Amino acid sequence: MLLKQYNLTPDIILLPNRTLFIRSIKAVVAADLHIGIEYAMALKGVYIPAIQFQEILANIKEALEKFSPEKLIIVGDFKHEFAQKTLQEHKETIRLLEIIKSFDLHFILVRGNHDNFIRGVLERFNVDFREPYYVEKNYLFIHGHKDLPIKDLEKYNPRFVIMGHEHPAVMFRDDIGGKDKIPSFLFGSFPGYERTKLLVLPALSPLATGVEVNASLPSDFLSPILQKANIDEFIPIGVLSSGLLEMPKIRKLREF
Repeated sequence: MLLKQYNLTPDIILLPNRTLFIRSIKAVVAADLHIGIEYAMALKGVYIPAIQFQEILANIKEALEKFSPEKLIIVGDFKHEFAQKTLQEHKETIRLLEIIKSFDLHFILVRGNHDNFIRGVLERFNVDFREPYYVEKNYLFIHGHKDLPIKDLEKYNPRFVIMGHEHPAVMFRDDIGGKDKIPSFLFGSFPGYERTKLLVLPALSPLATGVEVNASLPSDFLSPILQKANIDEFIPIGVLSSGLLEMPKIRKLREF
């Protein structure tokens, strides 16, 4: 059964627009916008219209209007291009920051590996730029491209680590060899620190297609955190256009 929202815990609400809301800290959370990715794809010979910005904007506005939060937390990769700030990125970043500012909330960006050449514009909009992570109450937010030492977890003892970076998706094949991927939230235990749960967010960018978690070995993952995780015991919550779908643990999905 597809759900319009999924209560992962009494405090965490997942939405089909790839965002979540945390009641106790009154925060909407998302990951991996990759603003400007179309330009980067064009440089590689893949030409698509610059279409993702409107969908990203609509999803953020939907979550902010639904919950009226005090905070928006993006766990990395607000923009896409590593080596420079492109004109597309600049224009879309400014526009999105203007709209976020209009909601009169505290915007926290946890630095991701793509978030270069952005500090100046963030300062103009009073964005709270955190590195390597942000901690509030029972939650630690990190992008995931770098490891999170156990000593940091012992220092803060969070109940949940929330990360992005991996763009998780579940892959399914049909009888004639075709395949499709469903972007997914992933929920399991933090590797080596079982008292803390790990939640991996799907990319907010519709063009960041994701890693096929049920067809991947630990060494296939980008994040050093997930490389050490027992991914077979994680539960994926699939993101479909009509709702959210809780699926079996990854180990039961490998045959698909």
